[in-house]
Amino acid sequence: MAHETGALRTRDPKRVTVDTTVQPKAITFPTDAKLVHAAIKGLNRLARQHGLKLRQSYLRIAKRAAMMAGRYAHAKQFKRHRAQLRLLRTRLGRLLRDIRRKIEGQGRLEAAFEQPLSRATQIRSQEQRQRGYKLYVPPCARSRMHRQGQGLSAL
Repeated sequence: MAHETGALRTRDPKRVTVDTTVQPKAITFPTDAKLVHAAIKGLNRLARQHGLKLRQSYLRIAKRAAMMAGRYAHAKQFKRHRAQLRLLRTRLGRLLRDIRRKIEGQGRLEAAFEQPLSRATQIRSQEQRQRGYKLYVPPCARSRMHRQGQGLSAL
């Protein structure tokens, strides 16, 4: 097409200039605080979809705690960072217990919540530098997090 319109001569393709500028991607590294926060959000969304009335959603508290955990880690204030992470894990544990109480004995709901609850439980119990398998994708994943060392195609 370029040859036909005269925009490209036959000798032009011998020398090609390529712009190899790296484009930034909207991918965030899955920190423990982000994973726990995503688990809280995902479980709340799933509970709302299935009509479960929870005692508390913890969404506002979790959002602030996740934000502050990131700030404290960046500022190398690791005691404060761990306190916020502990708060997040506690709230996730309360949410897990509340959901389990509400769906007990209801086969349809137990089946719908089985995988998200097991993933959230694993995210809650995993440590930062643990050996072996570690979950990097939150339950009910809508975010763009990825497993460490793999691209987004692994999701």
